[in-house]
Amino acid sequence: MLTPRLLPILVLFTCLSPVSIAAQAVLRCDAERVTYEARPSGSQFQVEKVAPTVKPLGATLNKSPYGTRWFSQSDPDFTKNGPWSTTILVSDHGGSLLKLTFPDHGTGGVHSEWLNEKLLFMRVWSGRIVSLDLILDVDKGAVVYSEEASYGELTQPCE
Repeated sequence: MLTPRLLPILVLFTCLSPVSIAAQAVLRCDAERVTYEARPSGSQFQVEKVAPTVKPLGATLNKSPYGTRWFSQSDPDFTKNGPWSTTILVSDHGGSLLKLTFPDHGTGGVHSEWLNEKLLFMRVWSGRIVSLDLILDVDKGAVVYSEEASYGELTQPCE
């Protein structure tokens, strides 16, 4: 049993003992990077051929660099609660259309742009610091590149 005079002494020694705090190493600003990792892309979206009678989704047709193809993108209404879904129609040389559907993505949405007359680049945000980068070969109707990008290091303080 502690005596009444011993208790304040123990409290005093406890408060004065050195406390070690584990600190995370701060990155150099020039050492920050985006990391990429190969991910299967089949579960994040669907690609299907649709009849050429399907109308473009938006008022804007985004033409390829030489105008031989186009894509039309229908973005969700982000003012409403998710899940959000984006649909893209892409024309091919045969007169048919490819329909890409990206269900349940993050608030960053889907960003698309032509790389050349047959390759379409798309970045699908699944969260604030993670996206899926894809390249679609429109001739084949298949994804030729798919990697997950993590921007986590860019959110950390640096010196």
